[in-house]
Amino acid sequence: MRVKSVLLPLSSLLTAALAMAIVSAPAGGATAAESVRPCRDAPVTPVTTGAVFNDPAAGDPTAIVRRICDLVHQAPSGSRIRIAHFVISGDAGMDFANELIDAHRRGVDVQLVLDGWQVDNPAVHALRDEIGTDETRRSWLHVCTGLSPEGNTAACIGNKGQHNKFYLFSRTGGRSDVVVQSSANFTDLNSSTYWNNATTFVGNTRLFQAYGSYFEDLAAERRTSDYYREVTTGMRGGAVTAYFFPRAEGDPIVENLAKVGCAGGTTVRIGMSEWDTYRIAIAERIAELAGEGCSVAVVHGKLDAEVREVLSAGPDIELYELDDARALPGRIHSKYLLVEGEFDGDRNARRVFTGSPNFNQTSLRRNDEAMIQTNIGKLYDQYRANFATMSAAAG
Repeated sequence: MRVKSVLLPLSSLLTAALAMAIVSAPAGGATAAESVRPCRDAPVTPVTTGAVFNDPAAGDPTAIVRRICDLVHQAPSGSRIRIAHFVISGDAGMDFANELIDAHRRGVDVQLVLDGWQVDNPAVHALRDEIGTDETRRSWLHVCTGLSPEGNTAACIGNKGQHNKFYLFSRTGGRSDVVVQSSANFTDLNSSTYWNNATTFVGNTRLFQAYGSYFEDLAAERRTSDYYREVTTGMRGGAVTAYFFPRAEGDPIVENLAKVGCAGGTTVRIGMSEWDTYRIAIAERIAELAGEGCSVAVVHGKLDAEVREVLSAGPDIELYELDDARALPGRIHSKYLLVEGEFDGDRNARRVFTGSPNFNQTSLRRNDEAMIQTNIGKLYDQYRANFATMSAAAG
């Protein structure tokens, strides 16, 4: 096993922090919050199916911000934007809130569902003051009221948090039924040092409707510990399966890894922000696959000790650590699994699993979350390239 961990000396951390400050610092002595607004400055790009990734190590920590805000800018009057989000806060959140307010004022219906955590901040106050909370109107903000026993988050369906990060555009950029599934929050750290991903699906009406139904259930706070849904749809280039949580029993990641075989040189790549002992069955299956001849590589953030032990005991599992939220090369906040090779009887499969859930108990059993699986080749190639970039950044 090869363990790649980022343990920089203090001098290197200071140099990285200074470099970030120089990149972020505006000319003329103005503050970053005053002049650096990636939402305002987002370029107009064609609306197509594809993925974008933050790359803080290369000085591009706001790629996802620009993509989302570009879609907001291109949404025409009379269209509708629906957003389910965990946190919108800080300067980044205010930048985004201002773009949503502008969209609302030009005639776009803007509807949001937010976790009941960190909603007492200027960005959320600005949204609430502008669009209100009356869900009989065309624009509104809903804050989940299901306070967790821990008292620090509030879900709409589960009993912990509304951890989703997805966006639905009825029309934008001349295209209809646009779904964006992301791992990123709209916060300052997510826009500075976090590695994240966001995937856009265009023109898949059934997928759009499945997410829309889930959004409506969130807003209606249809509480259950076993909400779990799977919806599979075909589209140009392949197929997509959406998974909606919480789920009371079983684990879709373990179930899908059971379909992986190692004939012909299968490779499994995982980029995961958090992985706890409750989901150790994932690590155990990964170790089994490595023992059967699959190549396995993991870029990780927080790992429970038991998970690390299982992965470290596996034959030649490559571990790369990205877990510094404050300094470059940064912290992984993505949550994805890639399979290339034998999967479900197909020896040339290429699968991407990604969304808002971490590999932990909370994401599986208690949170409101969404995840997608797809075999669209273009998307797989983009995620594989991102994994290579992250592992290289981790050293």
